[in-house]
Amino acid sequence: MAQNGALAAGRIDIQQTILRSASASHPLTLAAPLGLRDPSLPLRGREALVDSLTRVHLTGLSDGRVHVLHGLNGCGKTAIALEAAHRAQQHLGERLSLWWLSARRPEPLEESLRALAGRLGLRGRQTHAHELVDVLWQTLNRSRTPWMMIVDGADDPAVLDGPGLFAAGTGWARPHTCPCGLVLVTTSDGTPSFWGAVSALHPVHPLSDDDASCILTDHAGPYVGTHSAARSLARRLGGLPLALKLAGAYLAEVNAMPRAFREPGAPDDFAALRRALDGPQADTLNPAQAIAGTWRLSLDLLHHRGSVYARPLLGLLSVFAEAPIPIALVHPATLAGHPDFQGIDGRVLWRTLKALSALHLIDMATDTPVHDPHTTAGSETPSALRVHPLIRDASRQMHYLALAVELLHRACDLQQAGLPEEPENWPTWHLLAPHSLFLIRQQEALSELPGALQTAVARGSENAARYLLARGLLRPARDEFSRLLKFHRHRHSHDNEDTLSVRHNLAGVLHELGELAQAESAYRQVERGYRILLGDRHSHTLTARHELGRVLHDLGRLDDAEVELTAVVALRRDTQGDEHAHTLTARHELARVLHDLGRLDDAHTEYQHVLAWRRTHMGEEHPRTLTARHNLACLVQDRGQLGEALAEYERIHRVRQRVLGPQHPQTLHTAYRLGCAMRDSGQMERAHSLLTAVQQAMADTLGPHHPHSQRVAAAVVSCTPPGQTSTGG
Repeated sequence: MAQNGALAAGRIDIQQTILRSASASHPLTLAAPLGLRDPSLPLRGREALVDSLTRVHLTGLSDGRVHVLHGLNGCGKTAIALEAAHRAQQHLGERLSLWWLSARRPEPLEESLRALAGRLGLRGRQTHAHELVDVLWQTLNRSRTPWMMIVDGADDPAVLDGPGLFAAGTGWARPHTCPCGLVLVTTSDGTPSFWGAVSALHPVHPLSDDDASCILTDHAGPYVGTHSAARSLARRLGGLPLALKLAGAYLAEVNAMPRAFREPGAPDDFAALRRALDGPQADTLNPAQAIAGTWRLSLDLLHHRGSVYARPLLGLLSVFAEAPIPIALVHPATLAGHPDFQGIDGRVLWRTLKALSALHLIDMATDTPVHDPHTTAGSETPSALRVHPLIRDASRQMHYLALAVELLHRACDLQQAGLPEEPENWPTWHLLAPHSLFLIRQQEALSELPGALQTAVARGSENAARYLLARGLLRPARDEFSRLLKFHRHRHSHDNEDTLSVRHNLAGVLHELGELAQAESAYRQVERGYRILLGDRHSHTLTARHELGRVLHDLGRLDDAEVELTAVVALRRDTQGDEHAHTLTARHELARVLHDLGRLDDAHTEYQHVLAWRRTHMGEEHPRTLTARHNLACLVQDRGQLGEALAEYERIHRVRQRVLGPQHPQTLHTAYRLGCAMRDSGQMERAHSLLTAVQQAMADTLGPHHPHSQRVAAAVVSCTPPGQTSTGG
């Protein structure tokens, strides 16, 4: 099937040219439709695959297997087959016998086989295809001249069974023993059991962003936008060649029109079309709507095979974000509570997911990191699945939003997923966060849900934003907490515990971003709110006072910070005990204040006590343990023990790079102190190199005007060799 895009009344349409079977008025042809191949439009990103298909055939060393191109409808399988046929014909010329058979329906395929047998002089007394097929393949096996048989569109592999069973080698298409023959099949179905050992499966994946953007430029022309805009549009179209061709052809036709003839607001470049795909014009401009019919046929096929949950499951999965979906999120017992999934269990769900994957309607990945204590190392069990962005556009069923919220609420429960601040839980939250943050944006649809489900979405989104904060992604975290605060304020006229929790976390982000005055004001508001709702001695109230003390410390108001934190420590000891984690955290922050007040012995005693507890209860490489080690190293340096401090900074920096990542603010802060220690010990070149890298990373992460960034910039200047100029901040 060859498909071409066109512009019609400001929308993208699809025109399909189907290779039809013979009839009285349409004589059968076995000729390959090479006229559909446009030499001016190169086949992008498929060179290695085409080469692997034709190399052995052209050298007379065919392996005899049936070679199967399988992939999502629209990914260019027919185009690859046409290119392989063209190259074989170019190389072999008239010596090549080339036959093109359509397997979209059984009758045309049988008729094509009869026609092929006739051309080979095999008709004789046999009139039915099943009587001819054995003789036909015996003849092809004996051939001494090269031949290529392309069986296109076998989306239902059962069509190839014919009088026998394809996987057993007794179907219409078969393995062969001719060293110069090639059987090539195109299909959307990559189910290994259907194809058996007689076949070699070649998955045809969507294209990379670079190759996909080239297809857009090939069809739209070189002056329709920047390369980065083309890549962005290509990514939104999921690298699907047919969609890229439709979009490119649309833009080419729009730009060829006189402006007076264009639809008002019609996008005319890559960036504008990318924006339109997620805007009000999406229904008419999204190529997914034009291609969706072929995907619905795949769902019909699955339903015919007994996968009755395939269609609703795809509709549900498409409600989630355009990101890998952790398989653990799709919980069978929760699904079974919905009328459309009654009777489903884990085994049926697994089979349905595999069936959808085999037809490339979803992808299941085994390499997505996720923490699962019940999965052994090296397991090939998929950890996540992904829906192609265009299938997601065409399949999304928003009446499953409530079910999606229930599934996500269960997966984001802290007992299930773990605290987002703990590094061991980050792989899980890496998968969950995009979906939680996506669903909170669906405010119009969420407003139709019961209040309990709206609250569940909000809490999941808050946990996801906490994950961003823990990873040091401060500006995205600020945006998400701000959005969530608006969501709560829209629902509630006054601050409740959920609203105060979000305000507290937003204040924490403002603190980390160096917006200290705003952070102080926010923490005071949170502390007042908790005091009214929960009382002076509640843990949440004390945590707000604790964080307020930290901000006062960073503002340089050390006496105020000491008063606030001393009170918090006393209340924590009274309500939770001297060795409670919250008490020790407050003692740690008070130690920082004592350190900067010059009371080094008192600070050293507190640091040592906190560090010993954290090593025992949290582990040597826990982020909080590393923080205590870092602050103790700072104190050691301030005591004049430079060599000891430098060695400890190096150890902490290595661990923080591995545990938190090289761009995390805490890693960068240790790198800054390490660079300063190198400078003070006379290692000027090493110090300059490290501090220059830290300066750039901090500017990217925190912004060039953050107090930390400016301190690093000053440190770079202090160790810049004579004659060189600092890059500045």
